[in-house]
Amino acid sequence: MWKFIKTEMLVILALTEDANRTDAEIADLYGLKKGTVSSARRRLLEAGAMSYVLVPAFNKLGCEMLGFLHGTTDPAVRSDTKSNHYMEFCSRTPQIYYALIGGNSIIMFAALQNATELESIVKQHNAFFSGSRQSSRAKLSHVVFPYRLSRITPLPHFASIVHSYFELDVPPPRHNLVTAVPHDSAELTLSEKKTLSAMVANPNASDREIAAAVKLSRQAITRQRNKFAEEELLARICVPKLYRWGFEICAVAHPKFSPDFGWEKRIKSQPKDVVDRSFYTISKADEAVASFMVSKFSEYSERFENVLGWYHKVKALEEQLEVTLFSLDRSTELRSFDYAPAVKQLLHP
Repeated sequence: MWKFIKTEMLVILALTEDANRTDAEIADLYGLKKGTVSSARRRLLEAGAMSYVLVPAFNKLGCEMLGFLHGTTDPAVRSDTKSNHYMEFCSRTPQIYYALIGGNSIIMFAALQNATELESIVKQHNAFFSGSRQSSRAKLSHVVFPYRLSRITPLPHFASIVHSYFELDVPPPRHNLVTAVPHDSAELTLSEKKTLSAMVANPNASDREIAAAVKLSRQAITRQRNKFAEEELLARICVPKLYRWGFEICAVAHPKFSPDFGWEKRIKSQPKDVVDRSFYTISKADEAVASFMVSKFSEYSERFENVLGWYHKVKALEEQLEVTLFSLDRSTELRSFDYAPAVKQLLHP
């Protein structure tokens, strides 16, 4: 179990709520010294307790939808064999930006230009898991969430989880609401595409380092970075490495909703915990996917099931609620919000 001092807890909380906060802003927020915040931030990053990610706006980069693939694997096959095979499959499938395998289950999230691209991924999966890899093949199902018909968590958001875990006597973070995300492609020059790809692949790189990589001036990179921010093409987030902290469970809920339980009613009536405790949600009128990290199994059994029980209480479900549980100490993150391959595929096909 990772042990944090209070200053480190406050820094993590501040950055998971807003990764763009400066040391001075965090110091003012919590009554700390700027140097103390700077040291804590550096310590946490070097130790791997958290990391920065630049999240691209796929809806503005040519993607019409997000895809969710999930399935079960043969329990008779060794876990490390399945993990290695799916690690290789993900390396050959750039559209996948988050994936987790463990026990006999697998989930994968993908950024898709269209429905045809999803069918291509499914075909690639079937072809890859043939011959000697066939025993590792999962029985996959999939669902697509078109941007025009869906609401999502625009950025993976861990602040509510961190706030609850640390039990700090500070105000809770803002609500993590799902929102409509319009499909609106941006116009980018060739140099801007190169810069954006380089930034996503190297989220900690300075403008000078990006400039050297793409052969532009530092001033040009600064202008482009500002443009990406103004047009909301890139957003910086802080991702806590919860599996390294000792968190025990990742739970992925996949509810399918009754047509009698309207979209607006669901959005307005669902408990705050249903929204805030999911670090990443994709939702449309008839179904959704919500992802949760739980520090202890006892928390899941005593509290988390009550949260999900809301769906049953209001008769929102068309079918039995499907929840996939991953024991984090026995699971493998195949991709952890690694957007660089998908962005490279989109901008430099």
